[in-house]
Amino acid sequence: MKYLKNLLVWIFAAATFSVFAQSVPLEANQCRPEAIKRPTIVGMAVNGELSGFDPCHPSVSFKIPAPLTNSIKPPLVIAVHGGGGRADAETITNAFFENGMATLIFDAYKHNGVPPRTGNAYRQMMLYKVALQAYQWVLTRQDVDVQRIYLYGISNGASVVINMASVVDPKHVQGVFSEAPTPVGIGYPWEIQVPVLIAFGKEDDLAARVGQRRWMISDPCRFTVKSADAPIGTADNCSQSNPSGTMLTTLQWAEKVKVKHNAKLEIKFFDDVAHGAFLGPLKVQTAQQFAASRGFQMPADMGWSEGGTPAGQQAILRTALQFFGVAQ
Repeated sequence: MKYLKNLLVWIFAAATFSVFAQSVPLEANQCRPEAIKRPTIVGMAVNGELSGFDPCHPSVSFKIPAPLTNSIKPPLVIAVHGGGGRADAETITNAFFENGMATLIFDAYKHNGVPPRTGNAYRQMMLYKVALQAYQWVLTRQDVDVQRIYLYGISNGASVVINMASVVDPKHVQGVFSEAPTPVGIGYPWEIQVPVLIAFGKEDDLAARVGQRRWMISDPCRFTVKSADAPIGTADNCSQSNPSGTMLTTLQWAEKVKVKHNAKLEIKFFDDVAHGAFLGPLKVQTAQQFAASRGFQMPADMGWSEGGTPAGQQAILRTALQFFGVAQ
C-alpha cells in the first residue's frame, strides 16, 4: 500500500547494519518438534496441553541483519502478535528489522493448530507459552546480543509481554513495548522486572463500550481465566475462580504497580492512532460496522476502530525505536 511504502522511506537507516538478510537457516538438531501439541477447541476454550516454541515451525521467522563488522551483534526484538495471528505484528516487525534489529516472530495459533477465534484468555495462554519458550531459546544464540533483547506485543500479545516482564531476566531483556493491551484474558502481573512502555492510540476503542477507550475497559471478573503458567497477578483475585466484581482497568493496574513495586512503567498516548497502528489505515468504526463489512454479526455495541494515519504510525515507530535504543 502506498501510504505504508511512504512510511518505510521515512524510517531511520541503521548506521551499523546492512538489512540485506533473510531468515536464519537452522540445523535440524535445533528443531523442537516435541514442543508441538494438539489441543482442541470446545466453544471458546482451548482444552489440552498447549504447544511450546519450535524454532523450525513454518510460522517462525528469525532474521538477523548482516553486520558491517564481525564484532558487533545486533539487538533482538521478539514480536508477539494479537488475536489475528502473526499478520498483526508483521509490518512493524519488518520496520524494526529495517532499522538494524534482529527479529523473531511466530504464530502461536498455528503452533497449536487452532483458529484464533477463541476467548482472550486462551489466546493469551497460547501466546504466553510459545513466547516464553522463544525467549528461552534466543538465550542460546551466539549471533545476537543476548544482553539487548526487547519484547514487543500488540493487543492480546501486548498483555502477554506485560506478563513476561514479570519473569524475564533483566540481564538479558532491556524492555517491553506493549501496544494496546487489555486486562481481559489472563490478567496483569503484580511484579515488573524490566522497564515497560505501554502505548495506546487515542482513537483506540476496540472492545470498549461505545464512547469509551480501550484503557477504560473493566469487564466482569468472570472474563478472566487464571493461567497456571502466568505470574502472580490480578487474576488471583479476579477471575472465573473468583468471579464477583470487575477487573481493574489498565490504568488502575499501572498505578498500583508503580506505587507498590516501584516499577519502571510508562504509558503514552498517540494522536491519529486507533487499535494497532500498523494494522492499516485509520478506520473509526463500531463492532457492528466492522462485522457488517465482513458479512457477519457481533452482538455487543462496542468500538472496533483500527489502524493509524502515516503520521500516527511514524510516531509509534519512532517511540519504539527510541525505547529499543536504535533510533539515530
